[in-house]
Amino acid sequence: MSAAHPVSIFQINASGHAGHRGLSMSSMSMTRSTHRFARTALATLLGASALAASSSAFAQSAPVSQNATVNLINKLVEKKILTRAEADTMIAQAEAEAGEARAAAQAAQAASESAQKAVEIASPASAAQGTSVRYVPQFVRDQIKEEVKGEVLADARRTGLVAPGSLPDWVRGIKISGDLRLRGEGRFFDKGNALDFINVAAINAGAPYNTDPSTNPINPPILNSRQNRSYFRIRARLGLDANIDPHLTASFRLATGDQNAPVSTNANLGGYFSNKNIWLDRAFIDYRPTNGAHITAGRMANPFRLAELVWDEDVNLDGIAVSYERPVGSGLNLFGLAGAFPLDFVGDANPATAIASIKDRQSNDKWLFAGQLGATWQASEKLTTAFYAAYYHYQNIEGELSPACSNLASFCQTDYSRPGFGQRGNTLFAIRDITTSDPANTASPQYFGLASSFHILDLSAALDWKFDETIHLNVTGHASKNLGYDRNTVLARGYNPGQGISQIVNNNEQCAVAPSGGICPPGQSLYKSGSTAWLVRATLGAPIADQPGLWNITASYRVIDPDALLDAFTDSDFHLGGTNAKGWTIGGTYGLLHNTSIGARWLSAQEKSGPPFKVDLLQVDLNVHF
Repeated sequence: MSAAHPVSIFQINASGHAGHRGLSMSSMSMTRSTHRFARTALATLLGASALAASSSAFAQSAPVSQNATVNLINKLVEKKILTRAEADTMIAQAEAEAGEARAAAQAAQAASESAQKAVEIASPASAAQGTSVRYVPQFVRDQIKEEVKGEVLADARRTGLVAPGSLPDWVRGIKISGDLRLRGEGRFFDKGNALDFINVAAINAGAPYNTDPSTNPINPPILNSRQNRSYFRIRARLGLDANIDPHLTASFRLATGDQNAPVSTNANLGGYFSNKNIWLDRAFIDYRPTNGAHITAGRMANPFRLAELVWDEDVNLDGIAVSYERPVGSGLNLFGLAGAFPLDFVGDANPATAIASIKDRQSNDKWLFAGQLGATWQASEKLTTAFYAAYYHYQNIEGELSPACSNLASFCQTDYSRPGFGQRGNTLFAIRDITTSDPANTASPQYFGLASSFHILDLSAALDWKFDETIHLNVTGHASKNLGYDRNTVLARGYNPGQGISQIVNNNEQCAVAPSGGICPPGQSLYKSGSTAWLVRATLGAPIADQPGLWNITASYRVIDPDALLDAFTDSDFHLGGTNAKGWTIGGTYGLLHNTSIGARWLSAQEKSGPPFKVDLLQVDLNVHF
């Protein structure tokens, strides 16, 4: 209804007296006759005012109507609360009712104008003293407002719409998010690759492997190194964040995955349409005592920044982390983080059967203690730089050679020291000092532990140049050094004085590639490893290409020595995971629809040292998120 159409007619003289005493009898009579029309017209006005904010929120996604009710119905279609057919029926009804309201208002206007003329004819002197003003008293407006509000809320409840403000606080504080990725992957192995890459991680995850060939003619589990493979995979993740308090948020996320592994949430399709596994991917509490400070505890998203070289993107950390970021002026922000993250606890029943003195040993729980310092600096509107330094101190991560242990025993005292998860590349050694209780039985069941300590210093830097809002050039560099690596310590740890043999297993010691070990000629540098790793990457385009027409391309090159990083947590795609690798990656992403993109990567990697192992990966991804 136009603002030029009054909803009721009253008279007020030029001296400003208002209210019932200022009303002529004719006007009061007309008010009674037009009150019904006034309520109808004012309801339209109030409804339009109340829904104006809602209409503007989706004005970009649906044609804007002059009728606020139509805009609301279109919004409900967009939110998938109504179907298009239901919306069309409601819009037709709304427009018909709006037409009736306009007709009623016009009739009320005509009647009021006639009444006004009659008043002026009957009281010419009064009319001559001042100007007639159409006025709606406040008590009438309040009464109509309350009546309309009641009718609107009743109608909302009747039609299944929830009235604004009626949702409980805990519902309004919950945010649900998720993503889905469809991936086609091809793995292409070089035909010159060696054939005897032992899958030590599979041995450590199961029963010990008998390394004595005279009593065990079965080969150990071997990694595929020559047969090309293809997969169709999915990754689905669903997360929930609940704002418990302005300073406290609780979060958890579920994710797919073929196995309970920290570096991948992919699930292979196939398996005769079998159901796919769902794992608890995250579960943590984030407390913010002050602006810029976070205390996070539980199973959390990786809190370390610019950590591509050290961590696979799917790794979440268990433990507690405290971080603080603060601007210090001139575009400079400082960041600090410290955390303690348990890797494994030695259970009370480990070993399962043993004398009390063995169980009463100093705790050998495995931990990661880590910290990071960094700064970002926005040098100009176009240029932003960042620098971070992180230190990762792994405690009790190394393998331990057991005391003499019978080959008939179900366990040896240091079995717990083998890694709970590993990929490939780190130097390992046999941790059981096997003795034979029966001369006729020379079996040698073995587990394998890490030969090096891991105290990793990681430095990362990034430069981002913004050409415009959608085109950036980003260059990053990473360098890591394992300060805990020592060649002599590794060789000494891998040497079994009881048997007089070196039992190192990482496919880099040419004299002892078999898990049974061998005697390395003294003075010969047949064992090869190293403690450094580095990566450089350049990306051009949108930082996140998840909108129509946005794009980016990226290229990187990396080199990782066998004992530079803990192989359990590095990128699971590059060289099929682990360390002892070098090579390059190229890829790109293109935005198809809102929050929808398609991307492709080519990863080409080979061994850094030791027997040949070269593999290329092609990955094509379709990503959607909400």
